[in-house]
Amino acid sequence: ASYDSLHSITGVRSEALQNSPVAIIYLDLNSFAELKQNPTLSWPRELHAKLLQKLSAAGARAVVFDIVFSQAGPNAAADAAFTEALRANGHVILAAEYANTTIAPSREQSSFRMGTVQSIYPRFASAAAGVGIASQKIEEDNLVRHYLAGFPHANDSTPSLTWAAASHVRLPVTQAAAAMQMANQHWVRYYGPPLSIPHDSYSRALTETAAAKSFKGKIVFVGARPSVDLFNAHKDQFRSPFHSEDYKEFFMPGVEVHATEMLNLIRGDWLARLAPGFEAAILIFAGLLFGSGLVWLRPIPATVVSCAGSGLCLAAGLASFAHGVWFPWLIISGAQIPTALGGAFLYYSIEWFRARRRFEAARRIAEEKIREQAALIDKANDAILVESLTGWIEYANPSAERLYGWTLAQLLVAKAGTKSFALEPIAAEQARQTSLESNEWSGELRQQNRAGKEIIVASRWTLIRDQSGQPQALLVINTDITEKKILEAQFLRTQRLNTIGMLAGGMAHDLNNALAPILMGAQLLRRKAADDESRQMLLLIETNTYRSADMVRQVLLLARGKDGDLEQIQVGPIVKEVEKIARETFPKTIKMESFLPGDLWPVHGNPTQLYQVLLNLSVNARDAMPEGGKLTFILDNVDLSTEEAGKIQDAKPGHYVSLLVSDTGTGMTPEVQAKIFEPFFTTKAEGQGTGIGLATVMRIVKAHSGFIRLESEPGRGTSFEVFLPRSTALPKATAALDSLAQLRGKGEIILLADAEEAIRNIMSTELKAAGYEVITAANGAEAVQYFRENARRVRLFITDNPMPFVGGLSAIRILREQNATLPIILTGAEP
Repeated sequence: ASYDSLHSITGVRSEALQNSPVAIIYLDLNSFAELKQNPTLSWPRELHAKLLQKLSAAGARAVVFDIVFSQAGPNAAADAAFTEALRANGHVILAAEYANTTIAPSREQSSFRMGTVQSIYPRFASAAAGVGIASQKIEEDNLVRHYLAGFPHANDSTPSLTWAAASHVRLPVTQAAAAMQMANQHWVRYYGPPLSIPHDSYSRALTETAAAKSFKGKIVFVGARPSVDLFNAHKDQFRSPFHSEDYKEFFMPGVEVHATEMLNLIRGDWLARLAPGFEAAILIFAGLLFGSGLVWLRPIPATVVSCAGSGLCLAAGLASFAHGVWFPWLIISGAQIPTALGGAFLYYSIEWFRARRRFEAARRIAEEKIREQAALIDKANDAILVESLTGWIEYANPSAERLYGWTLAQLLVAKAGTKSFALEPIAAEQARQTSLESNEWSGELRQQNRAGKEIIVASRWTLIRDQSGQPQALLVINTDITEKKILEAQFLRTQRLNTIGMLAGGMAHDLNNALAPILMGAQLLRRKAADDESRQMLLLIETNTYRSADMVRQVLLLARGKDGDLEQIQVGPIVKEVEKIARETFPKTIKMESFLPGDLWPVHGNPTQLYQVLLNLSVNARDAMPEGGKLTFILDNVDLSTEEAGKIQDAKPGHYVSLLVSDTGTGMTPEVQAKIFEPFFTTKAEGQGTGIGLATVMRIVKAHSGFIRLESEPGRGTSFEVFLPRSTALPKATAALDSLAQLRGKGEIILLADAEEAIRNIMSTELKAAGYEVITAANGAEAVQYFRENARRVRLFITDNPMPFVGGLSAIRILREQNATLPIILTGAEP
C-alpha cells in the first residue's frame, strides 16, 4: 500500500515522458478492424515484416516484440518475409516464454515461478538480434513491483525481454559484471496510469508514413492491448499502482510494463528499498516515539502532534521516493500514529470519567454503583435482580430474563417482585425478612419460570444501603442449580445401585450355598420318590431352584460388570412364563392376550436376560394402565428389507424374531420418547421409578445384536417391538445323562471341601451312593491335612472357593505342588 500510494500521490511524471526514448505500438481492436483481420487468429507475419521495414526506414533504435513466435506460421512466404525483415533491421528482440514452475536462484533471492524456456521458431531466433523472456515477477494482487532482469545463478541465464533489449543497445547500466543480479534487487517506478507512455496503434504505424517517422531513435515495443472488464478476466495485463477514481483504466497491458522497465533502465530512476535493519529501526523508533509520547498529551495537542507527525512522515516518504528510495511510511502514518492517538484519547477519557465520578452528588453514588455493577455482569450466568423495599423488581440482567422468561420491561409494568417466581412463598418471605434484618441471606429456593417449569436456585440476598446507612434495595443473585440437583440425585441413585451390586456380589455365594442343598436334595428325593405326584412336585422344586441359581448368577455377573453367556434358545417359553406371572400378579382390570406361533426361529441369547427384558416392559405397561387396559404379547418371524430397516434406528436388514409388547395405556409425547432410554430418566413420581429399567432393556437388546422400535401416542398406548437376530448355529448335542448315570465308582477316594455342612452331607451321600469313598473337610486347611495323610489314595479333589482359614484356590495351589496331576473340580460361584 505504501508503494502504490507514493505513485498515486506523486501523480504522472510528465517531465520523464517528454521526448520519451521509448514508444509502444499496440495491436488493438481498432487495428484489427481497420486492417480487416480476424481478432481470433494470429497476426499475419507479412504485416510484421512490413512494420519492421517501416520502422527500419524511420530509424528506430531497436524493436522489441512482446509476441511469442513459437512455431512456423501457415504461410511460408510470410515467414520468409518476416525473417528477412528481422535480418535486415538487425535490432529486433523477440520474446520467449517460461513454463510456470518455481525456481529459487539462490538462498539470498526469493523464488520465482519460472521454468524452462519454450524455444521460439529457429529461423526467427537466428535472424533476430536477441531473445528475452516475457515473464514478470507478479505479486498476489496482480501488480508487477519487482524488476526482473534474469536468472544469473540458474542453469539457464536467458535475460528478461527488457534486459535483452537494454543489453543490445548497450545501455551503461547493463555493462557491469553483476549488473543483472543488482537489477533483480530493484523495484519498478511507474510514470503514470495505464497508457501514459507514448503509444500508437498498429494500423496507423503501418499505414501512415508520418506516424512511423515519430519512432526515430526510439526503442519501440510491439504488443497486444487486451480489453478488460473485470479484475479476474485479465490476459497479459497487470494492475496499475495508479488506481484512484481519476483513472478509468485499472489494468495496464504487459507490453507497457516492459516499456516502463526500459524507461527505468534508460533514465536510471528505478526504485530501491531501505535496508531491512535500517527500515526496522525506523519503524521501532517511530512506534516508541508516538506510542509513549502521545499518551502523555491531552487530546487536542495529541491530535496536532499526530497530524504533524503524519505530514512529516508523508513528506519524508515523498522526498525519498523522488530520490529513488521508498519505505513503508503507511505503517507509521496509517497504523502507529492513529493507534497512539486512540490510546491518548482512551487514557484521557478514562481520566475524565474518573474525575466526573469523583464530583458526582453523594445521593447518586449508591445508585450508580448498582448500575455499574449490573452493567459489568450483564453477561454473567447468574440471574441478578434488584428489588425495591416495596417489593417490586427495579433491575434484572439478561441471565435473569433468560432464566425466568420475563423481560425487565414486563416486570416493571406489572410491578412484579421475587414472589412471582416462588413455588414456596413462605420460604421466599423468610429469605426477604432475614435479609432486611441481618443484611444478607443465602440458601436454596424452589421457583418457577414464566412457562411454569420448576427450577431450583442457590439464592444470595444482600441488603443495599444508601450513603446515610438507610436500607435502599435488595440485591438478589440466583444460580440455576436444577441440573446440578438432578445430577446429584442420579449420582445418589448410582451409589445406591453400586451398593446393591456390591451386596449382590457378596450375597451371591451364600445364596448359591443355600440353594445347593435344596437342589441336590430335590434331585435325590425325586429319584427315590415312588409316586408320580411327588416326582412332579420335586421336579418343580428342582426347576425353580435352577432358575433361582441362574438369577443369582446373573446378579453376580451384573455386579461385576459382565454379561451372561449366550446360547441357542426359543423365546416362546420365556414369553409364556412372563405372561403366567403377569396374569397372577397384575391387577385383574388388565386383560392379556398373546400370539405365539409354533414355527418360531431360534435366537442366540441369554434366557434370564430376555426374561428381565420382558418383565421390565410388562411392568412399565402395567404402570401405564392405572385404570386398566389390555396387555398384548406377539411373537413372529420377520424378514426386514433394506427399505424397512432404514425406517428403524440402528436396524439392519436380515432375519429376526420380533417380540412385541403392546399396551393401551397413557402413551408418551415425542419429547418423552426422545429420552426414554436415557439412564435415570423417568416420568414416574419420585420414589416410584429408578429410571434404569428401559436403559437396561436397551443394553441387553444391543448385547444380543438386536434393536428396538418404539411407537407411542398420548392417550392411545405404547408398543415396544424387540428384534432379535435369527440363530443359524446348529443346536448343541444333549449329553447322554442316562448312560452317565450308569457309571459308578469302584471305591475310589474323593476329598470334598466345603464350608457348608449341608452341602458336604448331601454331596457325600450322593457320591457314596455312586460307589465312591468320601473324605470331607470344612475348610482348605483341613483338606490339605487330610490329603497329606491320604496322598496316594485320593483320586479327586472337589472344593468350593470361599472358605475360612484357607480358601479353595489356595488349597488347590498347595495340592498341585504335592501332586501336579491330581484332578480337581472347583464348585460354587464364578471366582
